[in-house]
Amino acid sequence: MENLLSDDGELPTKNGTGFSRREVLLGLASTLLATSLLSYPFLSLAEQHTAAANPLQFARFFKISQTLSEHEDIDQGMSARIFTALHNQNDQFATQVEQLGGLLQSGQSAKQLQQLAIQAGLQALVTAIITAWYTGTVGHGQTAELIAYKDALMYRPASDALIVPTYCGNGPLWWTAPPPAINASL
Repeated sequence: MENLLSDDGELPTKNGTGFSRREVLLGLASTLLATSLLSYPFLSLAEQHTAAANPLQFARFFKISQTLSEHEDIDQGMSARIFTALHNQNDQFATQVEQLGGLLQSGQSAKQLQQLAIQAGLQALVTAIITAWYTGTVGHGQTAELIAYKDALMYRPASDALIVPTYCGNGPLWWTAPPPAINASL
């Protein structure tokens, strides 16, 4: 059996196929991520197709989104919708995601990634991604596309005390119940 360790005791960076371990693992992760999108019934066929047709880019976009938003628990379905909308509105999106993904490092903060993106001329993409996640929209004015309303990240900081505006906080027909008692001392 051939020794797989190099002279310094490390595993080789290439696996014999011309792909690095990182590329193989990212490819496997992206394939699993893309196939898991099929379980989201609210995604349109176009959104499922865009994410599935570009699984490596989608996986990078998802990781970039987690880093920039500093939320590990972002929704894959919402990510697919944002990815598709940005992909459709920006002809350079695929290339820019690839460039931004190249700047991504393990344990990196959003601020560090943003500073590297500014140096690489990718500030507009970073702003578009952050804006999409926090406002739930992609684009501006007449071309804006609503991705999510109540799931936009801007509502998370106050979610323990406030409801999303326009949503009924106490269930249907809440106004028919008697008002709560007032505890006032006279």
